[in-house]
Amino acid sequence: MYSDARILLLDEPLAAMGAKEGALILDLVRDLKARGDVSVIIIAHNYGQILEVCDRINLLQHGSITFDKPTSETSVQELTDLVVAEYRAARTQKLRADPGMNARPTPRR
Repeated sequence: MYSDARILLLDEPLAAMGAKEGALILDLVRDLKARGDVSVIIIAHNYGQILEVCDRINLLQHGSITFDKPTSETSVQELTDLVVAEYRAARTQKLRADPGMNARPTPRR
């Protein structure tokens, strides 16, 4: 590991962590942020925890940044609504391409 890094990339650092371990990681991120000499990029799905420690939120969809705001200008609800809308749009597109996809199997007797 390179010890003089200026950018730290954390991919799902809170996944599979208990509350205590997750709090320790978030405290470490806060400490790094306060020092100001390292930029931290966090890839995560838990918006509530990320909003606590990040300055800015970017949402990537299909390889492109589709959302970019300071954390002070967004919320867990807004982020969730965006992701749910994307999921619904993708599902609708799949159903149009294959209308039988949503058909329920006939129960056997």
